[in-house]
Amino acid sequence: MTIPMSASPSLSSPAPTPLPMAVPAATPASATAPVPPGNDHVELSYDATVPRALVHRASIAEVFVTDSTETGEDTFVVAAQLPRAHMIGESFPLYDFSLMVEVVRQAGVLIAHRHLEVQLGSAFIFRNLTLRTTAFEALRIGSRPADARINVSVRTRRNKAGRLQGFSFIGDIEVDGRPAMQGEGGLLILSKAAYQAMRSRRLSPDRPGFLLPRFTAAEPSHVGRRDSRNVFVTEPVADAGRFSCQLVVDTSHPHVFDHPLDHVPGHLQMEAARQLAVAAVARLHALDPYSLSVASLTSDFADYAELDRITRLRATVDGFRWDEDLCTFTTPVVVEAVQEDTITTAMRLAVAQWV
Repeated sequence: MTIPMSASPSLSSPAPTPLPMAVPAATPASATAPVPPGNDHVELSYDATVPRALVHRASIAEVFVTDSTETGEDTFVVAAQLPRAHMIGESFPLYDFSLMVEVVRQAGVLIAHRHLEVQLGSAFIFRNLTLRTTAFEALRIGSRPADARINVSVRTRRNKAGRLQGFSFIGDIEVDGRPAMQGEGGLLILSKAAYQAMRSRRLSPDRPGFLLPRFTAAEPSHVGRRDSRNVFVTEPVADAGRFSCQLVVDTSHPHVFDHPLDHVPGHLQMEAARQLAVAAVARLHALDPYSLSVASLTSDFADYAELDRITRLRATVDGFRWDEDLCTFTTPVVVEAVQEDTITTAMRLAVAQWV
């Protein structure tokens, strides 16, 4: 089962990104494909972003990747410029975790279209995604936009006719030449017709659609945000050691809903999980939400989260754990996104205090 990030089938006619239903899982990339060795010698351009159609974006301002090249059999390196100020980043001391998730998504989509011959208009369905920070200091915003390099190794899956059906991937991110993050995941690829046929069975014309309660977003400072437009959860409520909230969906948000979608994108669910986790850890352990950052996040997408249904998030917070690599304490948090008693997405986060 899979849920889509915010990638749409095309750029000229922005269509929704899919979430898969009962599709065979790909072999995890981490089990079969090593991270490509150092690609420091590979020259990449940071002068201009790639065409927006290649990363499924409608706005040029929402494109961050600038170049890519194949470095070996099923290994690639992608360049991206990280903006010092962006709506979703809010100019924090660190490049925002959600911004880095989007950079990884764009890198994967670009590789598929430019190097794996996937047609424009195809629908991408992310089955799972893990992104972990290996060095917070490397993500500190400096005096100029940072140059990022994403080294990626993929393991493709094709049908008997040779058409690419999806791939798993593993890779790492360097920011201005310093190791910063590692990630892995898997995605499925459907033709536009196949995606529309699949979604037509789920989108019933009998449902009222979008007639949902107008939830009030939480106070930005409670969830580690400064811009109220970037708050996607209601005020978290504590009950018997667990925390819960409602998802606040703003389909006019220029980053999360860069173009129309027919479901709640995985990107939004992950950011909402991050906000709930930060609020819960801050409240439970008496910490300043602004001092908390995500050390890692793993998302397993099980089903579509529909726009015309209420999405409830619930979190369970664990105790402090020492992270040898980051040299700091982290707090594990499990977050589930639920619609009508069905868990659509399960997410596991590690929250660290880092200033």
